[in-house]
Amino acid sequence: MADSTIREIELTQIPPGSPGVATAFDALSEALANEQVFAPIPQQSRHYSSHQIQAIREAINPSTPCHSHTAAILTTSGSTGNPRGVELSYSQLSAMNDFVNSGEVVGVQLDAPPQWICALPVTSVGGVNVLTRSIAAGVPPIALESIAGGSTFDPDEFANSVERSKDEPVFVSLVPAQLRRLLNSQLGAQALRRCTAILIGGGPTPTNDFLQAQDLGLPVSYTYGMTETSGGCIFSGKNGPGTNFTLDPADSRITLHGPSIASGYRPIGGRAFTPFNSTFATDDFGVADLIGQLEILGRLDDIVVINGVNISRTAIAKIIEENPSVQSCYVLPNLTALIVATPADFEGVSGSIRHQIVQKLGSIAIPTFRVVTQIPTLPNGKLDRVTITNLYG
Repeated sequence: MADSTIREIELTQIPPGSPGVATAFDALSEALANEQVFAPIPQQSRHYSSHQIQAIREAINPSTPCHSHTAAILTTSGSTGNPRGVELSYSQLSAMNDFVNSGEVVGVQLDAPPQWICALPVTSVGGVNVLTRSIAAGVPPIALESIAGGSTFDPDEFANSVERSKDEPVFVSLVPAQLRRLLNSQLGAQALRRCTAILIGGGPTPTNDFLQAQDLGLPVSYTYGMTETSGGCIFSGKNGPGTNFTLDPADSRITLHGPSIASGYRPIGGRAFTPFNSTFATDDFGVADLIGQLEILGRLDDIVVINGVNISRTAIAKIIEENPSVQSCYVLPNLTALIVATPADFEGVSGSIRHQIVQKLGSIAIPTFRVVTQIPTLPNGKLDRVTITNLYG
């Protein structure tokens, strides 16, 4: 082992709910203060099975020391397979903290540090972002009990948490499903209006929710990033500090560059450490608009070829989710659209949805509709593509 890989790794067990957030906040604070490594692993709960926890442990690979600059080892979601362990330095984890905490991310300037509401699992990068920003602000986060399966995400609990912040600026990071639940609750929507900054990440936001948030005048920033980029580094299409993106001329693959790019992937299964060198090629594709801002169009592996025509499953799902009768949607590679909706309501709008798909994508993109009660997601709110494929093919 080279001299640069001298830090030993000790796992931090994270229980669900607010106790887990308190444990993670203290452990991360201590790790940063004493040049240790924060390597969180969830305890078993209704959101984390023993199989998932074992996969996370293997990805972290605690028996193999890490680089001397590593402050945290986090794991990717594993939404398309086994998770990967990612080494991150303090400078990478904190690269966007000042920009976000200042309020500039939503176009305001604050005179006081923000009070963060923690609504995301703190074993994943979205929740760890909340922790690092709370540490930087000098204010511990207010945690929801629903985190990591402690209970069900509840708009009433969210509203009560916002009230506990008193007169401080309130910041929160949410996934699109949480935003939708809050928008559809009168108390939840009122609590969102009380927030100074609302960051939405972890996947595409349905158009109707985006428009509703706009109509309410909510201070929302739609973030793009992943564990490999220390979380969000592009905000509502605009580059974060020091960040830029490039698009591959062949397939429009998005590559991100900047100070928040992680050090690299942990060694696992005979594979050596994989360095990123401040550049990360994503699995997504997109376009730059007329003023150079990034629009994410979907995942490259969401493209299917039918009769020589490239069809984006993400684009199909987006059109379907624009209909207010649809709660969520996922399109399988065989162009079966799994739709969460009331069967009677969807039957009444299915013709209109087909028409919209033909108008925007052509008749070749019309999927087979299948109404389901739910679409499996991971604890961090992302679609669980492996489970979806196993259940529905």
